[in-house]
Amino acid sequence: MTLDLKLDFYPASDPSRTGVLVLPGGGYEFISMDKEGTAPARWLNDHRLDAWVLSYTTAGPSSPAPIFPAPQREALEAVRQIRASGRVDKLGIWGFSAGGHLAAVTVTDPGANLDFAILAYPVISMAAGTTHEGSRRNLIGDGCEAGSDAENAMCAEKRVDTNTPPTFLFHTANDDAVPVQNTLEFATAMAKHRRPFEALVLPDGPHGLGLALGDERLGWTSELERWLKFSVSNV
Repeated sequence: MTLDLKLDFYPASDPSRTGVLVLPGGGYEFISMDKEGTAPARWLNDHRLDAWVLSYTTAGPSSPAPIFPAPQREALEAVRQIRASGRVDKLGIWGFSAGGHLAAVTVTDPGANLDFAILAYPVISMAAGTTHEGSRRNLIGDGCEAGSDAENAMCAEKRVDTNTPPTFLFHTANDDAVPVQNTLEFATAMAKHRRPFEALVLPDGPHGLGLALGDERLGWTSELERWLKFSVSNV
């Protein structure tokens, strides 16, 4: 059955036949559209990449927590629809915070068959002490026991295998909302399985900083641009 998605398309003026599905953050409670949806889409367009921004299910009156597996199904359906459009030969995924978690579990799903991933200050683990508690509560619920099948299934670091595509990770070391251990655990899993990745960790900076364009101290997209150029061909 085809899901009815809120999937906004941002076409590049000179497309390279590489596209990216963007998943904004918001703790699985809201969609941070401007900073983590529209702005990244425009940045991608400026680099000749088509972009799609998915407004996935979040917890609220019409969708009470826990919302699993609705966002995961929607992300996979968005990948399918983008592939079916015929506009891209290569497709990546870019997620921020809780959207980074959704991107991480999608890119590690064999059925997605994605070509690369960008994870910005992502929630990776669902384990207490490492996860973002609000994201965990909204996705799998307060009643989900530690070490349960549901928790393990949504720990993205446990889903990495020898088929996980190249991944770029960005975080700040003192992120007070989503601990940097999330990025480090995913990077460790990539290294364990000998998968290509880059992890950029800045020493200081707040959670949810978006692209930080024009900020000499916090700007990170120049390194992302370099990674795309040399790690993802035709970009």
